[in-house]
Amino acid sequence: MKKIVLYFALTYLWAWIIWIPFVLPYFGVYEMTETLEGLLMVAVMLGAFGPLVAALILTYKDGGKKAIKQFFKKCLNFKIAPVFYVIAIITALAITAFAHYFTNLLGIDNLPNTLLPEDITIPIYVLVLPYLLMLFILGGGQEEFGWRGYIQDPLQDKIGIIKASLLIGFLWGFWHAPLWLIPGEGHSYYSLAAFLLYTTSWSLIIGIIYNLSGKKMVIAWILHAVSNLSVPLFPVLFLEDVPQPGYWVWAISNTVVALILGIWFYNRQKKTLSIT
Repeated sequence: MKKIVLYFALTYLWAWIIWIPFVLPYFGVYEMTETLEGLLMVAVMLGAFGPLVAALILTYKDGGKKAIKQFFKKCLNFKIAPVFYVIAIITALAITAFAHYFTNLLGIDNLPNTLLPEDITIPIYVLVLPYLLMLFILGGGQEEFGWRGYIQDPLQDKIGIIKASLLIGFLWGFWHAPLWLIPGEGHSYYSLAAFLLYTTSWSLIIGIIYNLSGKKMVIAWILHAVSNLSVPLFPVLFLEDVPQPGYWVWAISNTVVALILGIWFYNRQKKTLSIT
C-alpha cells in the first residue's frame, strides 16, 4: 500500500508544483502576466506527464534502467485481439457522439458542429490522424502509462478491479482541480463536479476493458486518446463561459454505460468464481 500512496503523491506533486505559479493569480498573490499566459499551455502539458513521471521514478527505484525497459515493453505490447481495438475506438467515439446528438435533438442545448477553428481549411479527415497522434503523446493519452500501465494492477490486487478503477478515476479527476483556478484555462468553462463524474465513470469503463483485453495498456491508451479526440469531433460543450448542459449529458452518458458495464462485469466475475 505504501507504494500505491507514494505513486499518487508523486503524480500530484509533479503536476501541482508546475501549475501552482499559474494558480496564485486566482488568489490575488500577483497578476497573470503576459509571460505566464504564454507559458500556460506548456505548463499544463508538462503537468499532464505526472502519472508517467511517477511511474518511471518508482520503476527506476525498484529495478533501474532494466526495469524501465521492461515497463515500456509491457506497456507497448500491441499483440492484442483485434476486437479490442475496435471496441476501444467505437466505445470512445459512440458515447460522445450520443451525448452530442441527444443534447441537440432534445433541445437541451444547441451544441456547435465542431470545436476545430473555423479558419482551418484543411478537411477534418486529414487533420484527425496527426491530431490523434498528438493526443496519444501530449494530449492526455500519455497519462495511461501511469493510470493503467503502472498503478491499476497493484491497486486492483488490493481492492478489486471495480473499486480500483473507480478510485483511479476520482483521483485522476481531482488531480486536474488546480486547472479550474487558473484564469483563462479552458477547464473552468465546465463544472468540476461533472468532470469528476466523467473521469470516475470513464475510468471504470477503461479499467474493465483493460482487464478484458488481457491487461493491455495500449487499449487504455486508445480509449483515453480517442475519447479526447471525440470531443472536438462531436462537441459536448462550448469553449466559453456559458451554461454547459451538454457536458452534463456527456458525464451522465458515461456514467450510465459504466453502470451497465460494471454490473455485467461484476456478475461475470461472480460466475467465474462460482465455477472455480
